[in-house]
Amino acid sequence: MKLSLRSFLYDLIFQDKCPICNKKSYWKYSPFCLDCWNEIKPLPNFKITTGKFHQEFWKYIDSLYTFAPYEGTIKEVIHYFKYCKIIRLGRELGKLLSTISPPVLDILIPVPLHNKKIKTREFNQTAILAKELSKSWKIKLELEVLIKIKDTADQASLDVNQRKNNVKNAYYLKKEVKDLNIGLIDDVVTTGSTLLECAKVLKRGGAKSIHAFTLARAL
Repeated sequence: MKLSLRSFLYDLIFQDKCPICNKKSYWKYSPFCLDCWNEIKPLPNFKITTGKFHQEFWKYIDSLYTFAPYEGTIKEVIHYFKYCKIIRLGRELGKLLSTISPPVLDILIPVPLHNKKIKTREFNQTAILAKELSKSWKIKLELEVLIKIKDTADQASLDVNQRKNNVKNAYYLKKEVKDLNIGLIDDVVTTGSTLLECAKVLKRGGAKSIHAFTLARAL
């Protein structure tokens, strides 16, 4: 009854239309409808062991887990979350990602944004995801261990080699990570350049292992 009342009040006040199919949006996943949200299909195996990542990738990343392919509904939802600033979508996406069973981890670290980007976007999307994982997995979240000191271009606009150079020396280790098993969180993995650069800094700081988790993987 509570759900029906909330849904009714939402429809009465907002009357949003799903950007994919133009049906009425569902309050929990607004502006998306429930039918389109349910079209988000997880990968049959969350653990990724192959892919066209940089040659050094598996030297620094001990394992990589991804919830879904970066296509269809989840691609649209991530876009609305990041660029339309609909934070509630991030929380729901984080719940999807939390269905993955992680290996033994000591802390979770979201891929950081530069302060200039945070001022523009007003939030770090990976931190929102990581907060949901921390609650679900009951693993400590650390937001000040790894920081971004270089304001880089948007990775999506660059080719493979440009991506690697773009994030080179962009991250700095602010706190001790010696002998820790770390869960590194990002929204999308494509070439792995960002995860690799973060993992390099963490491993050089003495981290025991780096296990990466992303919502989606660009195939």
